[in-house]
Amino acid sequence: MRKYVFPWYREIVETAHKQGKPYILHSCGNLKAVMKDIIEIGVDGKHSYEDAIMPVTEVKKIYGDKIAVIGGIDVDKLARYPVDKFTEYVKNIIRECCPGGGYALGSGNTITNYSRIENYLAMLELGVKYGKYPR
Repeated sequence: MRKYVFPWYREIVETAHKQGKPYILHSCGNLKAVMKDIIEIGVDGKHSYEDAIMPVTEVKKIYGDKIAVIGGIDVDKLARYPVDKFTEYVKNIIRECCPGGGYALGSGNTITNYSRIENYLAMLELGVKYGKYPR
């Protein structure tokens, strides 16, 4: 990765930045071993988190002052939790991740066709209600 992949990512990131655009990386899996590299090459935000690998609240604590943390609402919980339990889960993520900025509420990955629509709508409503940063 360090020899063959990250040098190209650095070029892509620089190209985006020259155009005044942020570079957001979507990558699944456990990237703990290379997260420092991702930050060092200038990636502005990282998306795709799964509670079984590393909960988004932990990612925010460890890396949140260095890179924007995007998503993290676990897709399994989006699909399986009853809406009341899911609502509390999302509220906790908002409470943990919003302070200090640099967090964007969203799914940990794709909104699947087996996601519970009531959970998806609850996530959106909670984001509007609680996910605002002071101006």
